[in-house]
Amino acid sequence: MCYKLRKYDFMKVLKAIVLFIFCLHFVFTTYGQDVASVIPSALKTANANAIAKNFDKRVDVTIGEVADNYSNEQAEIILKGFLSKFSSRDFIVVHKGNAKDGAQYIIGSLKTNAGSYRTYIFIKKTGTTNYIQEIRFEKE
Repeated sequence: MCYKLRKYDFMKVLKAIVLFIFCLHFVFTTYGQDVASVIPSALKTANANAIAKNFDKRVDVTIGEVADNYSNEQAEIILKGFLSKFSSRDFIVVHKGNAKDGAQYIIGSLKTNAGSYRTYIFIKKTGTTNYIQEIRFEKE
């Protein structure tokens, strides 16, 4: 017995495949952008926890002249202490981009009641997940 694939059945299967591929593409492109989209609002509201959720196991943190490599827990405490010093904050993304290897960077300006800080954030993909590997604040 030979089953003939009718044109209607073929189109139905084709639509399902195209929809599946579109959904996969959408999931993977938005998944990789989550870290970069969280950072501006988290800096504005001093939500160090939201940023720290995306820290790698070890994070390079630079605040002014003090720079070191910290565990993600230590880096969160340092970031929380830094951001809590200011009664008002605004963060403006000046530039962001992607590297061929999947790494991302954000350059911005954190404006506070105590002055402005040029902010650099480096995000690297490990496996299928993006992690913040460096965050730097330099007084402008």
